[in-house]
Amino acid sequence: MSAGVWSLVPFLVVIPIAVWTRQVLPGLMAGLLVGAYMQHPTVLGGIDGALAYLVKELAVPDNLRLVVFLYGFGAFVGLVRVTGGVSGFAQWMAERVHSVRGAFAVTWVSSLVTFMAPDFRIITVAPVMRRIFERLRVPAERVAFTIDATSTPVCALVPIGTAFVGYMVGLIATSARHQVLPGSPYHLYLLSIPLNFFSWLILAYALVISFRASPAAEVREAAERKAEDRRVREQARAGVIPFPRPARLSAETRLKMASQFAKAEFGEEPVPDVRAGRARDGATEAGVNPDATGGGPRDGQKGGGPGTGERIEPPDPVEFVSEHIPPRLANLAIPLALLLILTLFLTWWDGRGKAPTLWGALAQANAAKAMLEALLITLLVAFVWYTVQRVPVERTVFGVLAGGNEMMGVIVLLALVWAVSAVSTDLGFADYVERAIGRTVPPAFVAPALFLFGCAISYVIGSSFGTWGMLLPLGFSLAASTHTPLPLIAGAVFASGTFGGFASPLSDNTVAMATVMKLSVMDYARHKLKPALWAVGGSALLYGIAGWVVS
Repeated sequence: MSAGVWSLVPFLVVIPIAVWTRQVLPGLMAGLLVGAYMQHPTVLGGIDGALAYLVKELAVPDNLRLVVFLYGFGAFVGLVRVTGGVSGFAQWMAERVHSVRGAFAVTWVSSLVTFMAPDFRIITVAPVMRRIFERLRVPAERVAFTIDATSTPVCALVPIGTAFVGYMVGLIATSARHQVLPGSPYHLYLLSIPLNFFSWLILAYALVISFRASPAAEVREAAERKAEDRRVREQARAGVIPFPRPARLSAETRLKMASQFAKAEFGEEPVPDVRAGRARDGATEAGVNPDATGGGPRDGQKGGGPGTGERIEPPDPVEFVSEHIPPRLANLAIPLALLLILTLFLTWWDGRGKAPTLWGALAQANAAKAMLEALLITLLVAFVWYTVQRVPVERTVFGVLAGGNEMMGVIVLLALVWAVSAVSTDLGFADYVERAIGRTVPPAFVAPALFLFGCAISYVIGSSFGTWGMLLPLGFSLAASTHTPLPLIAGAVFASGTFGGFASPLSDNTVAMATVMKLSVMDYARHKLKPALWAVGGSALLYGIAGWVVS
């Protein structure tokens, strides 16, 4: 189809629907169907066209490899959780903290082990550090901010061993393929890391407040928090507002869940004691620890605030099982070390014939292929390692499947992003952007404008992955038409999504962190917003300077 203003329609459908619904998937689905019907304007033509785009994109070898990697990475995380690796690491941290500075040092060092995914870091580190910092009388907001700042921003910067790497490299590969842009996607991702200015600035700010906060400020924050808690409780007693209580499961529900998960946990069917006089005790022994699950919404579930009423959500089954497994740090440390070593080695091995230096080999290698091979080898070795320890096979299989299934939302999102990018390319989107925008917009303005636009979208929808999926194809089209360096555009897009994942009150990480730390979600989101906006302003300035230098 010839390029024209109609080629913008899929993106003009995706973004407003995503903002309105605060969910990315409905917008992408609508954009795909609209684009497919524009090319096949018959009753079933659009549906058949949309399915054809999905099948075609999923059949691309690199895309299919990425899908397997994402599912396998979720399986890896689930596996180390149900074998006591995560609880072993939490126990190791708790035993080594004796001061406030030491506690913050452990919090930062723990990011070297829990960088694989933000939610993995939060559920691993936050419950343990909350109890430690409460004992040390450090305000919960300061602790939560430090853990949050070392979650999504760190994951966006680490170039190996994370689901973020696979997703970001896959988006770069798809966007570059549709724009017919040369170069290695992984090399381009590596070049974009120093240009993710928001992540670097927010990490610098978190480092400063972790170790240089004044004692007077700490006392003032603690006093303000206690006064606010007292005010809310007084209002709750007076019936002014409903006091949000952590959702707790009834004894009956806990026993039902115990019967569902105990086979995966212990490798055998339970025989629960359900006599009336002991029902509640039995539920407590087999039930969910409210501190571990947070007793509230997580992973995108909304609710639990004032005025919304109490919504009981079933706890994470992997978390349920892992709570009853003896802690064993080696079950996390050994597989993780093996994964990182194999990833580096296999990446170098794949690129060794393309460049003489180590850095050149890593940059020119097919990193997606190497990461998948390293992950599959690690899963096989870990399975044998756990079997030698006599971990029940039912439990390891449960961890693999439950962990992998947690990544299905990301996989569906990525498949829709691929399909929408493909249908937009066929509609002539890239040619229209080059003709209509590329010749009128100064290259120096492209990166800062794209960054600020992405920050607005990511804050509203609360999704890093969703923002990246919507904006990276657009950014690469603008880069091709304005001759703006691709690493600068990729860095700006990734930084804008990182802002939303970190600061938005709708972000899974914000909700989970506030719940675990027993904070109001909106109050905690406001607490993060001010420094995040300062980082946004500094980042926009840096993107403007960088755009002016390279233009």
